[in-house]
Amino acid sequence: MFSQSQQLKQKLSEGFEELVSESAVRQIIIHAIEVFSRKGYVGAKIKDIASSAGFSQGYVYTYFKSKEEIFTKIVELASEGAGQAVQYAAEMSGSPLERITWLTEAFLSPDSIAMQHWKLILIQTATSDAIPKEANRISKENMKKPFEHLIPLIIQGQKAGEIIEEDPLLLAITYFSFIQGLGIARMQTTGQIPFPSTEIVLRFMKKEK
Repeated sequence: MFSQSQQLKQKLSEGFEELVSESAVRQIIIHAIEVFSRKGYVGAKIKDIASSAGFSQGYVYTYFKSKEEIFTKIVELASEGAGQAVQYAAEMSGSPLERITWLTEAFLSPDSIAMQHWKLILIQTATSDAIPKEANRISKENMKKPFEHLIPLIIQGQKAGEIIEEDPLLLAITYFSFIQGLGIARMQTTGQIPFPSTEIVLRFMKKEK
C-alpha cells in the first residue's frame, strides 16, 4: 500500500474521532454497525449492540434512546464520511489518477474506517422501508456529496490523459458501484479468497497509453 493511502486512512480515522468525540459512543457505533450488518435493521436489538460492545443495555441507553437513534446516527456519519473521504483525496498532492488510486486503496483496506460496514448501511437505507424516516432522509440528502468531489477529479484526469473520455458522472457511478459491491463482498466472505487489487478495480477508467 502506498504511504499516501496510509495517510488517507489515518485522516479518515481522525475525521471519525472528530465527528464522534466520546470513545464510548464510538465503540457503541462501531459495534452497532457490525450488528446491523449481520442482523439487518429489523432483527437488531439494543441488547445485541450492548453485548457486542461489552456494555450493559442501561449504559447504551445513557447515550442513545433507541436503536432507531443509533441507526440514524450511523447513516449520518456514513453520509458525511463518504463525501469527506473523497474530499481528503482530492486535496492531496499528486496526479488525478494517483489520488483516485490512493482513495481506492484506503476504501478497500480491511481495517479502514471507510470500509467498515458503512456502505452496506447506506444500501439498506436506500432500499428498506423499515428503517427510520430520518435516516432515509439524511441518506438521500447527502448521497451526492462523494460525487461532488470525485467528478472534478475525474475531469482533471481526463484532461491529463490518464482517464478515458467517458461521461464523468457515469465513471463516478461505476466507481462507487464497484466500491460498494466489494465492501459487501468483503463482509459476506468468511474465508480467505482472492480479492481484486486496486489496479484491477480502476482498469475500467484508465486510459491506455
